[in-house]
Amino acid sequence: MALAMVALVVVVGIVIDLGYTRGGAGFDQSTADLAALAGGDDLARNHYSDACKDIVNYFNTNARANPGIEATSFCSGFDSTVCSNGPTSQVRPVASTGHYTLRLRFPVPDSEIADPTFGAGLLDGLPCERITVSITSEEPSFFGGIMGRQSYPVTRVATVRGGASQTRLVPALWLLDPTGCGVLNVQGGSKVTAGDVSDPAHINPGVITLDSDGTAGCSSQSPTLVTGGAGTEVRAVPITGAPNARGAITLRALPRGATTCIGSTACDQTAVGTQILPQPVSSTERATRAPVDWAWNCKASYPTYFGITVEGCPNAGTQVPFIDRLRAGVGTSGSLTGYQRWSSTYSCSPSGTIAVTGNWWVDCGGPNGLSLTNGTSVSFTGGNVVMDGGVKLNSGGALSFNTSNPTSTLPFGCTQTSTTAPCLASSSARAAFVYVRSGDLNLGGGALNARNTMIYLGQNSVLKGSGGSPPSWSAPTEGPFAGLALWAESPAAYTISGGAGVTLRGTFFTPFADELTLTGGGNWGQQNAQFISYRLKVTGGSYLTMAPDPTSAVILPPSSATLIR
Repeated sequence: MALAMVALVVVVGIVIDLGYTRGGAGFDQSTADLAALAGGDDLARNHYSDACKDIVNYFNTNARANPGIEATSFCSGFDSTVCSNGPTSQVRPVASTGHYTLRLRFPVPDSEIADPTFGAGLLDGLPCERITVSITSEEPSFFGGIMGRQSYPVTRVATVRGGASQTRLVPALWLLDPTGCGVLNVQGGSKVTAGDVSDPAHINPGVITLDSDGTAGCSSQSPTLVTGGAGTEVRAVPITGAPNARGAITLRALPRGATTCIGSTACDQTAVGTQILPQPVSSTERATRAPVDWAWNCKASYPTYFGITVEGCPNAGTQVPFIDRLRAGVGTSGSLTGYQRWSSTYSCSPSGTIAVTGNWWVDCGGPNGLSLTNGTSVSFTGGNVVMDGGVKLNSGGALSFNTSNPTSTLPFGCTQTSTTAPCLASSSARAAFVYVRSGDLNLGGGALNARNTMIYLGQNSVLKGSGGSPPSWSAPTEGPFAGLALWAESPAAYTISGGAGVTLRGTFFTPFADELTLTGGGNWGQQNAQFISYRLKVTGGSYLTMAPDPTSAVILPPSSATLIR
């Protein structure tokens, strides 16, 4: 019995030690997992040193490390790796505090995370998108001293993927319909190319993204991305190259991890390689309209968009909602302070050539608004314009905005993101706006020249273009609407007619357009434009290359951080 009691005490001691060690291991794994995730957002934005500091700060707080690890020196090598075009292939900082040891590895090659049974994961990303966090703790021994053991080392590891590189997430075509079919429809021998490879030293990778999950009755015969007609192409270039430097077509309807469109409602796989290049990939998260709202109408909350939650603007405390301020300042009717009244001097159906400067209220109601025909040309050479009734261009009419503004730059207060004034009376050669309260912007057979001008179309106003001269339309390059060419929320059909000579620059935002059509045969050439719309159709044998400027276009937020090991 004495021997049995000794054996029983030994077993109980082992159980207690193992149980305590197991509890410590569970805590270490949770800490490693959450510390890794803490660095995910900055890792996704290629802020490698900041990602490391986020991990260290989380560890210091939640592991109750005393004294804490000094983050700046610990992370000093993270911005000198090959991921930042530096000389170091990998950094492995190590630091101990109390009974903990923290180790990080970055970048993380495939060989370090390959599973011995299942091999490489499908969505593990690239080495520079991964950081491995290792936490070792010395767990105390209560009975191990009998055998000469005072503690047990426990190590737990987690690897985080921060998401796709920011440099790839500037979509030329960004379509928001959350469920529909034929969201991008390219027909009639039209060719659409996203990206610019004309200068090998400065390649701008193209991105096309569709938010539709294809649940609105779509099928392989009626997918979310549709192409038709001989010679039709949808390309995101370059087709080949390193994964983080080539074009991408991302489709929400493509199942996670799928390598083809077979069996999905995303696209017709038989068109891949001939009409659709490269092979589309799955979009694991919705794009939504949120980044556009954040850029120009920053608010803490927004209404849902076709049932999809739109996250509040992260800068709502410091950045004002410019679009809302513009709407409130212009109002729905009446004159504005500092604006000249059109009808006091000119007809709503003028003739000849008219050039005016300053801010104008074009009070031309009725179905045609300001009607320009038979070679009539109206130029608002400088200033902002508010229009009642819209515009109708026919038979060679021409309309120009901000073509020779004498003011070089906006006043300082009108360029700040925190400005509380709508700056309705201020414009410059680099920034002006046209606000259409009602009526359509009907280009008809005329010509539009809008230089560094944002055009806002009221709730029931649409853009129509058929024939005539190709438009020349560029967004402001300074001020609250820098980069924004068009904001229009009417749920109707919009048309931009192009062809050789068309010039488009900036973001064209039509979140309810069913659909926005780009038409007009011929080679449009390269457009530094970004179309963010509900649906988009390209037809009429149009050849266009879309390569938005990544410094001014709307950038998709990076994918959420994901634990992959």
